[in-house]
Amino acid sequence: GADMLDNLADLASRFAAEDGVVTRTEHLSAVYGVDPAEAMAQQFLLTRDAAALPEALTRARLGDWYLGHGADLPLARTSLKSGGQVAVLGLAVDREGHVIDTSRLRRLAKDHGDPQGLMDYLNDSAGRYVLIAHTPAFDRVYPDSIGSLGVVFDPETTRAGSTVNLVLTRDTDWNRAYPLTGNALVGPDRFSFGHTEDRAVRRLMPNHYLDLRDVTQTRHWPGPDTMHEPSETDEAQVIRQIVQRLETVISAIAAHAPGQVHLPMSGGLDSRVLLACARPALEHIHLFSHAENSMSRKDVRIATKLAARLDRPLRGIDPIRDPEHAITDPARLELLNRKHRIITGMMSHPARIQHEVLLAHDPGGIFLRGNGSDFLKAVLWRRGVQEYVKNRPHDPLTGIRMMMLSDKSIVHNPRIQQEYTAWYDTLEGLARDRVYDLMFAEHFLSHGFGNLLYGFTHNFYVCPFNDRRLLAWATSLPPDRRAALHYNLAIVEWRAPELSDMHYTRRAVNLHLQALRAQQTAVLKVA
Repeated sequence: GADMLDNLADLASRFAAEDGVVTRTEHLSAVYGVDPAEAMAQQFLLTRDAAALPEALTRARLGDWYLGHGADLPLARTSLKSGGQVAVLGLAVDREGHVIDTSRLRRLAKDHGDPQGLMDYLNDSAGRYVLIAHTPAFDRVYPDSIGSLGVVFDPETTRAGSTVNLVLTRDTDWNRAYPLTGNALVGPDRFSFGHTEDRAVRRLMPNHYLDLRDVTQTRHWPGPDTMHEPSETDEAQVIRQIVQRLETVISAIAAHAPGQVHLPMSGGLDSRVLLACARPALEHIHLFSHAENSMSRKDVRIATKLAARLDRPLRGIDPIRDPEHAITDPARLELLNRKHRIITGMMSHPARIQHEVLLAHDPGGIFLRGNGSDFLKAVLWRRGVQEYVKNRPHDPLTGIRMMMLSDKSIVHNPRIQQEYTAWYDTLEGLARDRVYDLMFAEHFLSHGFGNLLYGFTHNFYVCPFNDRRLLAWATSLPPDRRAALHYNLAIVEWRAPELSDMHYTRRAVNLHLQALRAQQTAVLKVA
């Protein structure tokens, strides 16, 4: 509410930008003793003013634009035959299973003489990345399919970059148009519909591109014919396509960074799907599990058994029981918290044990995350499954409820209803019947995950399932069968059958899967 924002404004007055300071990130880093190079290690900034790029960023020129990127954010770029340049920031695996470095990008630019054709090809990549195109026909920024390498932009200054503090060269002007700004800043809520904590700065939505010439965003995926619900006899082929693509992506990342790729394991569904599809590359991947509480300690026990079944070593990390990982210096902990707040713009910060888990590994690794594979179990559908089963038209009020914002009265907020309807109207074809999947990608993962990951500067986190073809295949599957976990079970039984009888952390999942196995026709046969 307004009172909370007024209080936050008093708190943030300590963060006020001073004359001559280019970005808030630089200023806050100086005030609170944070190394700006470390704070911006995985971030980027795009501007027309070369002098406005922080000194801690490496500089590159794209026509009239100047691009700065952190030391730990890879950059591939090349010139185009037709004029202009294309850049790929982050880690992207293309359709053919190649990690896109500069050499690969040059080859692709030669093979695709048409800039739009090249961008269409690049947008079918998996990973965590941002595409920037400067051509005679257009200047655009494309985020990945769940916005995991987040992008925000300021229409008033035509600056685009990773975080609000890096884009702003002034004090934050609190966003009072979004009714949950105060709660989103301190934790219990989240931003959505492209809102950020600042009045002017917007988040670039996944599956939209930012037109840098008029500073507007436009949906480019999915199209009206992108998704088609398969018949029951075709479901097995869809699962085969998903598994083959996921195996290709994980193997490509493992080959790209031998000895540096890590896979976290737990007793959850997403972790086991990722493990099953990582099997062809497991000899090049480090397995680990960590404990933050009694539930995750159970995860470690299950993960240890999973690794043993596959005859692979697993590293267990338990800061509570192992003082090697403990952070005991209050000054160091406060510095870590300050850095996190400066990067994410949030007033909250990770608990000490979360810092300990993140820092327990050597720096510079690539960590695989299961986000995206959760589409296989129809995350966020819940009561929405009945819309599908009973073939009912989508109810926007149900959609807003399913966004699970903590203030339930928000369902009746006219501004939120208007923004939800405007967003829903951008969907075409089967995507309109898969609204909860698109909602999860574009309002949950992008607004939260895409911002949060910038705070994890010790290593680079990437989701192998973050791929538009994988998401199209997964979301095309019937939501009721996804929610019943048919496809998770089918993948594990096909690619890692020795793991299929092992328990999961959650008792409800174990009981459900036990019932499924009792129905011999319920488990999809993929092989």
